[in-house]
Amino acid sequence: MVRIYLVEDDEVLQQLYQLYLSKMGHRIVGQSTNGIEALIDLYFNHRNNPPDILILDYKLPGKNGLELLEDLHKLDAIKQTKILFVTGMDNLQLQAFKLGVSKYIQKPLSFNILNQTISEIVSLISKS
Repeated sequence: MVRIYLVEDDEVLQQLYQLYLSKMGHRIVGQSTNGIEALIDLYFNHRNNPPDILILDYKLPGKNGLELLEDLHKLDAIKQTKILFVTGMDNLQLQAFKLGVSKYIQKPLSFNILNQTISEIVSLISKS
């Protein structure tokens, strides 16, 4: 079981993530629907016990996913957290990986791909 934090502005998709990941045996430790809210919550409420995985959308109100990631790194708020970047845009991979993203999935995504990707990230966590 890994601890997962969700940042997704589509509330229906966020609920689907929650249901699916919980059924996989993972624990959802937090969620946000916009970049500023996520920054505040992760910094003040999760900094001392960060999630194992951050599932991060790109298009968010307040701050986009890359801006949020830059700020989280500057604040040292997600030291060991693995980042799964999920977006409908296909031109952000290089920027995302430069900011330490572990895995990148392009929307629309299937839950089979999500499951496989989460399993790969769990393997990375186990090795570190």
